[in-house]
Amino acid sequence: MKTKFSILILAALFQFSCSTNIPKPKAYPRVIYPDKAYNKAEVKCPFSFEKPVYSILNPYGDDVNKCWYNLVFTPFDATLHLSYIPITGTKELDSLAEDAYRMVFTPHIQRAEEIIEREISDTSRGLFGMIYDLEGKTATPFNFYLTDGAKHFIRGSFYFNKKTEMDSVMPIYTFLNADIIRALETFQFQ
Repeated sequence: MKTKFSILILAALFQFSCSTNIPKPKAYPRVIYPDKAYNKAEVKCPFSFEKPVYSILNPYGDDVNKCWYNLVFTPFDATLHLSYIPITGTKELDSLAEDAYRMVFTPHIQRAEEIIEREISDTSRGLFGMIYDLEGKTATPFNFYLTDGAKHFIRGSFYFNKKTEMDSVMPIYTFLNADIIRALETFQFQ
């Protein structure tokens, strides 16, 4: 009886030892991208733009900063912070443009692999500004400001709401960046 049991155990071990170990493939989270559709952002401020239908525009300003908003991309846990400031002259405009520049470069120059500056100049809509694309381990991959050069100035900064590795969220960022660019292309000051 012991011999039969021992032979049975050895046969079972022999059977399992012949199988080849196959490593498990890496698993990536499945991201479901919503269809691209836009509607006009409803704000009681002197500007308008188109936003994705899957985003929510939440005010976050106080009595002084009534036209500050968060454009929340809920499915992706990301936010575009928008800060509108009325301006009265070129000196104030220069100061705001310099502040926007410093907000990009001062905290990120050590961590960014590259900061790409792109000028915005749309004379048909009377808009001017700058886009800053930040590459590397930075808190924000995208910043911008827009102005009409006379009365209006808005600054935007995009963030993921949780700490991320940019290479891991690059497909999501690329998807959302197209929406942000669409907002800039449809942006108008009144």
